[in-house]
Amino acid sequence: MVFNLIRKVCSSADTAMDRTFTVFIVIGGALITITVVLQVLLRYVFEAPLFGLEEFSRLIAVWVYFLGAIFGTKLDSHVQGDVAERFFKSDRSRAAVKTLTWALSLVVCVLFLYHATKYCVWLYGTGERTTGLWWPRITSVGSMFFGALFMTLYSIGNFYQHLQRSLKLSGTSSGGDS
Repeated sequence: MVFNLIRKVCSSADTAMDRTFTVFIVIGGALITITVVLQVLLRYVFEAPLFGLEEFSRLIAVWVYFLGAIFGTKLDSHVQGDVAERFFKSDRSRAAVKTLTWALSLVVCVLFLYHATKYCVWLYGTGERTTGLWWPRITSVGSMFFGALFMTLYSIGNFYQHLQRSLKLSGTSSGGDS
């Protein structure tokens, strides 16, 4: 009962974040395009660049990048080398390879989260600011922590999902697995 409630709350939160992140990626992509085109026009056509516009577009780009990384992890659509899966013919062995892949991805995401957290805490403590607009650098580097956190959470979910599938298939398959 409690597990079902937790699952329902997580599913609702996931749907809300999915929609929110999608809107942010679309708006961010549009802003990046607009700011880069504007900067090129101002700098090379009118020979009057707008101070800080490049820094602003980089800030948006890094957030869009990590939001995209979150989606790639969530949807299992990031770049993969699935050569190992070609060596295995049965669903059971392929599920085991996928489970191992997600276990390794989870380890990498946990390490990334650990180092991103340490760096963000250190950076926040220094109060370092950007060189152009003097914004706190944590506004851009915070995207690294945010991305690592959600990539880790989705990696846990994907690992658990593939582990369940692998265990289910190992209970139903019998002998002679290649």
